[in-house]
Amino acid sequence: MARRIEHRSTSERSAVEVYRALIDSDYLAARLEELGGSTATLVQHVGTEDGARFQTRQGVPVDKLPSLARTVVGGDLLIDRSESWRREEDGHYTGEIAAEVAGAPCSITGSMWLRDIVAPTGTAVSELVVEGSVKVTVPFVSGKLEDLVVDQVQKMLVDEDNFTAAWLVQHG
Repeated sequence: MARRIEHRSTSERSAVEVYRALIDSDYLAARLEELGGSTATLVQHVGTEDGARFQTRQGVPVDKLPSLARTVVGGDLLIDRSESWRREEDGHYTGEIAAEVAGAPCSITGSMWLRDIVAPTGTAVSELVVEGSVKVTVPFVSGKLEDLVVDQVQKMLVDEDNFTAAWLVQHG
């Protein structure tokens, strides 16, 4: 059974500013350099008429993995991640994400939304929502591994939110 991923964050920046960062190849390269491990690379980046699509490869050293994950993976973890973003007619931004772990029976899929909102304080902010699922197909330990992957994805999304905020201060 797959496990759900739900992540919601806000930024003091407008949705268009956050969107421009999220699809910028320089931003992606810098994010990978800081957060992606020693084997991180921007594999592909294609601008489209209404957005962008790109693929990244990130690594997680085996010594950073919990013991249960080490027994399944057997070495460093390589994650191939694809994202596509597009601007919708209503001014919101939507995207899809998919990731696979090389050599492991694990897949991650999801959808993303980015939009301007008004915070309870009355301040205009933007909101990023990521919803998805993690599926692991290893007999007897799938649930534990899915929980572990969901936890790691949640931490990664928070780190990426923090990186994006800092990036926008420097480059926005």
